[in-house]
Amino acid sequence: MRLRRPGVRIISINHCLVALMKKGMVMLTKLRKDQEGAVAVEFALCLIPLLLILVGIIDFGLCCYTQLTISSASRAGARYATLYTVNASGQRLAPNNLSPTVSTYVTTNYSGLLPSNANLQATLGGSAQTSTTSGAYPVTVTVTAQYYWLILGHLVPGLTNPQTLSSAVEMSLE
Repeated sequence: MRLRRPGVRIISINHCLVALMKKGMVMLTKLRKDQEGAVAVEFALCLIPLLLILVGIIDFGLCCYTQLTISSASRAGARYATLYTVNASGQRLAPNNLSPTVSTYVTTNYSGLLPSNANLQATLGGSAQTSTTSGAYPVTVTVTAQYYWLILGHLVPGLTNPQTLSSAVEMSLE
């Protein structure tokens, strides 16, 4: 004997499954039409390539800055080597006898403008490095440094890490 409470219907399992399926279909339809999280997903998908482009631009800009600094350092070193400098007795000094040396002058004045791992080096060359005659032969100052790519060296084939950058300037003695 079953006791029935007033107002309570006895439903079969089939009726329960049908009701759950209808409820599930309504929820799926709502989820399909719901656009609430779509913008966040689209933003996340677009953010990664945009960040790679931005970091690549910054990385390339830093490499260009390093090259410009090296170029400026070689120009300043060549200018320093060609200036008319005399010793205590009034005789002109050859560029390889300057104090401080051209290499020390360049590294002292330009190392602070480059990253600490740039390994800035300056070399004095040319046929006038031992000459004291004005305008005779040119003196050459070559400055080299290394640039370590932040991102591009790992993503772009052919970019070596570190990249060796150099600049050479040739001037005649004054």
